[in-house]
Order: sequence, then C-alpha cells, then structure tokens
Amino acid sequence: MLGYISSTRKKSCLACVKSKRRCDLGYPSCKRCSTKHLDCTYPNAAARQHQHQQVGVVVRQTTPDIVPVDEDKNDFNQNTIPVSKDQTESIIPDAQFTPEIRALDPSWLQSTSGASSSRETPFQDDLNLSLDLPPRLSETLLPQIRQIWEPTILSQSQVLFVVDKICAYIPSLALSGATPFIHERMYQGWQPQAYQDSCTIAALHMVKTPQNKAILTKTIDCKISALIASANTWTLAEHLAAVQALIVYQIIRLFDPDLDLQRLADRQNILLAIWSAHLWKRYFNELDPTDNCYDSWIFQESLRRTVLMSVFLRGIWCSFTKGGYCDQVPILAKLPVTRDGVLWSSDSEQWKERRPCTTEGGKLISYGDLSEGWSVDQEPEKLPEWERVLLVACRGAADARLLG
Repeated sequence: MLGYISSTRKKSCLACVKSKRRCDLGYPSCKRCSTKHLDCTYPNAAARQHQHQQVGVVVRQTTPDIVPVDEDKNDFNQNTIPVSKDQTESIIPDAQFTPEIRALDPSWLQSTSGASSSRETPFQDDLNLSLDLPPRLSETLLPQIRQIWEPTILSQSQVLFVVDKICAYIPSLALSGATPFIHERMYQGWQPQAYQDSCTIAALHMVKTPQNKAILTKTIDCKISALIASANTWTLAEHLAAVQALIVYQIIRLFDPDLDLQRLADRQNILLAIWSAHLWKRYFNELDPTDNCYDSWIFQESLRRTVLMSVFLRGIWCSFTKGGYCDQVPILAKLPVTRDGVLWSSDSEQWKERRPCTTEGGKLISYGDLSEGWSVDQEPEKLPEWERVLLVACRGAADARLLG
C-alpha cells in the first residue's frame, strides 16, 4: 500500500475537472478514470510527452487513503531518523517522527500524482514521479489490470535463494562498479559522491576483519549521515545515486549479523521507503538528464530497478524475519519491469538492433504480469539474473527449476 502525498499545487485530471469530481491524483490513471475506462490526462504532462514518444504503460499506481504528508515539513535530518548505532536505544521512530510521518505506512512508495512542472530547488517541495515515458495508460489495457492485494508466504528455499543473490550485489559493486540495479555505464562519465562512497563501502566489506569491523560500521553511519544532510540539494541523478547507496548499506547491515546493525537498519527502512518514494514521484516532472536515447534508457531503467529493489529488499527482509511472510506484494505486483530483460546487458550496437524505443521489447509490464506470464515451458537458464531473482520470489515454490 502506497500513500498519497497531498499538495495544493497538484491539479486534477481533465476528466475529473470536466465532471466536477474529486480526483485522487493517481498516476498514470486516477481511480475514477481507471474504473470508468476514461482517458486520464493531467494538465502538466506535456513536458514528458514532448521529450519522449507515447507508449502504453500497463502499471497503475494506486493511492490508498492515508494521512497526507505536509511536504514542507518533510525535511529529514539527524533529528528524525536514527543515524548511528549509539542512537538506536534512545530514538523511537513513532515518538520522534512528526505526526504526518508517524501516520504513514512505511510502504507508501506507490503514490503518484500530477504536480507542478516548475522547480525552484532540486529536492524541496513536491518531488514528482515518472515512468520513463509519458504517464498515459492505454485504454485498451485498463480492463486487464488486476488488483493483487494478497500477501505472499515464501518458502525457506525461496528466501535463502533471494538473500544469497542480493548479498552477491556487494562484491559485484566492489569489483565491477555495477549491480542489477546500477548499470555499468551509469556513472562512466560522472560519478556522484554517493556512488563512490557505496563502492568504497562495498570494497571494505569484502575485506572485513575483526580489526576493521568498527571502521566499517562507523563509516556506514557517517555516509548515511552525509546523505541525510545533503538531501535538500540533490539533483535527480544525485537522488538516484543516494537511494542506490542506501540500498547497498541496507543490504550489508541487514544480512551481515556480525556487524550487529540489523536493528538500526530495520528502523532505517522507513528512510529508504521515503527517499525512494520521493525519487519515484520526482521523475515524472523532471527532464531526463541524459541527451541520447541509449543513455536515457539506461538512466530510466536504473531508476525503475532501483525503486523496485527498494521495495523488494524490504519485502524479502520481512520474509527473512517473519517466517516467509512478504508484506510488500501489493506494491511489487504493480511496479514496472521492462519486457525485454536482455536490453540491460546489451552493448550500444546490440541495443540499437533491438530498437527498444520503437518496438514492443522496450515497453513496460508490471511485476505481477511478469510473474503470471511465467510457464513451465520456459527455460530458467535463459533468464537474465534480475528477472530470475524476481521470479524466484513469486514463482519459486511452484517451479523448483527457478531455484536450480
């Protein structure tokens, strides 16, 4: 379940304005338009439509009724988020968060809405969200969208498989600078500080010893504090790098009990959820920072995968600690994945041959549809690593071949 961030700057869709109905500001389609199969268009969608060609997006983001957040008060710093291990015992999030934050479900990541197309500062105010292309839902796809709200219980084999693969992202980042949610070309020309720091932490974790363990834990605390302190100045690319870095730190702390940081990391999952939600919202209105189709796709796909990984990580942590129960299924089922997973590992020439900008392969499907589309006549060995991990989590119990 994802929240709805209210703002007087957001404008209702044209269909709701015409009928004089209250719009819930859902993206890519509000609830009323989705139910009535109407064309849901927001007044501020022109910027994205001008930049990209129009395609059908099959993922609807819902906006459950929870207490809205006053974005002007949503300024996260060391006083509202437990930053270090020493603070864990004295800081209780329910008591320290503002009333608006205290009322939030930690899994509010799917909230979307039309927002103001102008920005005075990179991270302040209404951080708006986007898929990679115009936020329009094809009317022909509306009847096919399913509401998947049931929680899922993963088997021990599924949980251990996924945890093992996620933990492997740390040495992958240290050795290659890339993971299944950080593309190898993403930071070739420019490296934000958050990315450099996460690579350093990953490398330090690989050579962890009893003697340097304290250095590792204090360095992670320091890097997260630095991220929190700089949050209000992030550009879109820096925001993406910061969320990616926090995912790396969370993987290390949640799944390495030797560091004794699991309790703190568990509390800071709310920080990961909030930053990811703002990143996901922000991208709808801000122009792509890249200047060509290939780099643009890499940036957009990295952002999509990062947001999905943020939710997926919290879901698998819930399964790891609660007997297989995954509380993030309603969110995960609706998040987008690229139909052609091979694009991620293709070089520029192969990528051009597949023409993702103009063919079906470049379009998006929901994670739920990816799961339901898996059948026994398909070969797990041919799956890209990213898709296989996603499918193990939702189909591993039904098809043991995925675990092989």
